[in-house]
Amino acid sequence: MTNILLFIHLYLLTQMAPLISSIGYGFSVGQSPWGGLESREGAVCNYVSKYGIQMNLSHELIAELEWKPSKSKRSTPPTTMLEWDERVQLNYNHLEKPQKNCSDEHWILEHLLKDYDKFRIPGEGNVRVEVEIWVQEVSKIIEITSEFELDIYVTEWWLDSRLAFSHLNPCKKNMSVDGARVLPEIWNPLGCFVNSKDATVHKSPFSNIFLQLIKLTGPCSNTFNRFPIDQQRCMLFYESFNHNYEQVQMEWTMSPIILLKPNITLPDYVLVDFKASSVKRLYPPGIWNELVATFTFKRLYGFYILQVYIPTYISVCMSWISFYLGKDNIPSRTMIGVNSLLSLTYQFGSVVANLPKTSDIKAIDVMILIAMGFIFSSLIELAVVGYLVSAQTEKNEKLHNCWWGCLCCPELTASKIDQVSFILFPTCFVIFNIWYWFIFMGRLR
Repeated sequence: MTNILLFIHLYLLTQMAPLISSIGYGFSVGQSPWGGLESREGAVCNYVSKYGIQMNLSHELIAELEWKPSKSKRSTPPTTMLEWDERVQLNYNHLEKPQKNCSDEHWILEHLLKDYDKFRIPGEGNVRVEVEIWVQEVSKIIEITSEFELDIYVTEWWLDSRLAFSHLNPCKKNMSVDGARVLPEIWNPLGCFVNSKDATVHKSPFSNIFLQLIKLTGPCSNTFNRFPIDQQRCMLFYESFNHNYEQVQMEWTMSPIILLKPNITLPDYVLVDFKASSVKRLYPPGIWNELVATFTFKRLYGFYILQVYIPTYISVCMSWISFYLGKDNIPSRTMIGVNSLLSLTYQFGSVVANLPKTSDIKAIDVMILIAMGFIFSSLIELAVVGYLVSAQTEKNEKLHNCWWGCLCCPELTASKIDQVSFILFPTCFVIFNIWYWFIFMGRLR
């Protein structure tokens, strides 16, 4: 009897897997924590019966395996093995996969580009192209070459009815395509920055067409008349390279320039204003529509206050110390004046070395040259005092022989010249600084 049961058991186990495979489905059998059976999606499980037979039932989850308790022996789940009085029920839900009846991206692209002419302008030949710029960072402003470097995203929008695909029953409303492969096959306005000195399209981590990250070097209209209390304007001109105004109309979007950072600050500059405009530029082939992006940078002159203006004030004030040394310390007063003049000259040379060689008179030139004039004037005053000291004895003898006293020659001594100079020089320098800062700071505002 045991042999008969064993034979029946083996026969059922060997016939179960082919039966399921013939239907086209598979399931996995495992043991739950309480000893029953469970189904697992996409798993491969091994089940060992009490007779040592091992089954490998695999593949995706198609059916649910339910355990039905026995009515004859017990009402609790089996612990380790599948009993003969247990029934396996297979419930099939959504067994058949829906057939795909929409068009994929690959087929749509092939269909659209099959008879597409990339040299023909879309529509009636007057395409409206909208442009938007996102400024990621301004790397540097180079004063020697009058240029600036920045990283920007450039986005262009235009309508080409030949690329419409809604009638092709697409699987997706929006398609993402390989721009490096598709862009050369379709018409595009070929926009570029015509005044850029250098432009590099980033390809990290991969090439992108929808948003192009460009490292751009453009010119700046540097005027150094108010240096270092000045502003610099840098401009970018964007237009279609091939198509004139009658074919392509370049326009800004509602928000043409967007800063990705709230404050763009460089060591010497801070971005204070930016604006977008458009002009029509005349070329021999016709009129082109040109988009202009203007960036205004204000110079941070704190460095020059500390490194130029304050040392200049100190040098000028040092030259005034000689007025207190008296008429008898001519060598010491000469050394102070000469050293102040030499230090200011060296400082002026170091500032000019980092600026372009222009003939413009800059604000810092006015300050340093006037300061040199004050120091040089103190040396002239010292020469006058020295001359008076050397001639003091002779003058005293002449005054002694003149019986009408002060009416013969007014008393003008070296000490009085020093006293007048100590008041006159600082007063004039303060008046000059009031005029200087009022003029140049007022122009900056």
